[in-house]
Amino acid sequence: MSSDTKGALLDVVKGGVVSVTLFAAFLNLPVIGLPAAALTPFPALYFGLKRGNRAGIGLVLLAAVLVALAGGPEASVLYLGQSALLALALGWGVARGYSASRSIATAVLVTLGLAAAAAAVYSVASGVDLHERVVAGIRESISQALSLYEKRGIKGDELKPFRDALEQGGEVLSRLYPALLLIGQSIVAGINVMLLRRFANRLPAPIRIAPFNSFRNPDYLVWVAIAVGFSLLIDNNVVNAAALNVATVAGFLYFLQGLAIVRHYFETYSVPALLRYLFYAMLVMQAYLAIAVALLGLFDLWADFRRPRKPKNL
Repeated sequence: MSSDTKGALLDVVKGGVVSVTLFAAFLNLPVIGLPAAALTPFPALYFGLKRGNRAGIGLVLLAAVLVALAGGPEASVLYLGQSALLALALGWGVARGYSASRSIATAVLVTLGLAAAAAAVYSVASGVDLHERVVAGIRESISQALSLYEKRGIKGDELKPFRDALEQGGEVLSRLYPALLLIGQSIVAGINVMLLRRFANRLPAPIRIAPFNSFRNPDYLVWVAIAVGFSLLIDNNVVNAAALNVATVAGFLYFLQGLAIVRHYFETYSVPALLRYLFYAMLVMQAYLAIAVALLGLFDLWADFRRPRKPKNL
């Protein structure tokens, strides 16, 4: 066995163990598990690009077997659908020289498309309405949260504001969970691509990943947003639900473009790290600031805020 083959096998084993560890943290640790879930695709993505497609697939299969042994077949299926497929699809796009945004879009659409197809087949075969099951799960979570408040002594009129807020939030989730799933998967893919950019110098071939502050949506997205706005005027529940989901995704994409503009100016004017962190903290806490950033991304279509300005002649 050659040294390259031994190195590849060692990387597959190391990557498989890391993937399983991260995925186990996601399943067993409620808070810490969320960042771990976002990083779970990275070992397969990185070693697949470093050692080739066979190594990436072998790593995924090894991790799936280990997850099945530790957590059962359902956990293994969840790993394959949530992390493994995303890693392989991302690696496929990056290896072919796709831009970061195109690689992410391709991987997310492939992953969620296959998941939706599998869900549709399961729904038809079992006769189970998956949408109703999701809605029922959301309502059950709300009931559990309200019971927790009651156990802590919050009852009657004191509980009403919490009940109203949770019920309104549950109604929003029941209508927008497809868009939120797409956004969540896109964030996970973006985190892995940005992390891959940091390790790009360790890969055998150069990869095409531009910095985030250059991100820009295609110009035709504005026409999608306009069409969605008119669709919301149609008195049809199905059309309105679809339009709201598309509008949510479009708003998220323009938010990313606005955030890229902000990052561009942070780097152009060397804004101190403390001020950057304060801005990001306010962005999380203030919804109006997030809307302003999304509008900044939308208006970039006409203003082109990152265009180099010619110095004025004195």
